[in-house]
Amino acid sequence: MESEPLRRYKTYVSGFDENIGGGIPHGHIVFIAGVTGSMKSSLAYSILFNNAKIEGVNGLYISLEQSKTTLVRQMEGMGFNGETLGRLEVLDLGEIRLSSESPDWFDTFRFAVAETKRRLNYEMLIIDSLGALQIMSRFQSPREDIFRFFEWLRSLKITTFIISEMPVGPYSCYGNMDTDFLSDGIIHMSLAQVGDTEVHRRIRCVKMRDTDHANSYFSFLKSKSGFSVTRAISEF
Repeated sequence: MESEPLRRYKTYVSGFDENIGGGIPHGHIVFIAGVTGSMKSSLAYSILFNNAKIEGVNGLYISLEQSKTTLVRQMEGMGFNGETLGRLEVLDLGEIRLSSESPDWFDTFRFAVAETKRRLNYEMLIIDSLGALQIMSRFQSPREDIFRFFEWLRSLKITTFIISEMPVGPYSCYGNMDTDFLSDGIIHMSLAQVGDTEVHRRIRCVKMRDTDHANSYFSFLKSKSGFSVTRAISEF
């Protein structure tokens, strides 16, 4: 007896879903990693926005680095506006951030996530970002604590995207504290110099469990109709 195919969520990046088996498998924890300016947050928000608007999937975006007003204004400027029928919610944890000296900050964070899950019953979660979460949480045993955090996320039975900031230049991992192995998927966003004056944004699926995916970099493009990819031009 054949097993049922995995449920997948499209990224709605034209040309990219076809190269990752049709989308992100349900229940995965996926890093969206890259340098500043590579459009990590924009990609994450667009996945949430399009799944809410087109598929009717509830989603929660947790911002740890900027206010809800700033984030929404930025995303509306990118063209992500319109009716999502209350299926997309942005949670600004700014007030918690201001009281982050408290040793129970992480417990408060998890309470907010769980309470919103009970109220909104969301299927997709964005955490922006991993670095901010780790700084505020002040983990006593970082590797053990982040492992328990991932297990807790999996217990929610949702699909989670965690934005991870990476330094410019050579890199050996995509998430802080060697957390790559804990994730089910890694999408790498990068900037590449092409010629003397051009800088192109690129995207690559580094890892995606339960998926036969392409390993190549693609040029990542933004137009009025949304995001798309094309075959990358080699730098020189």
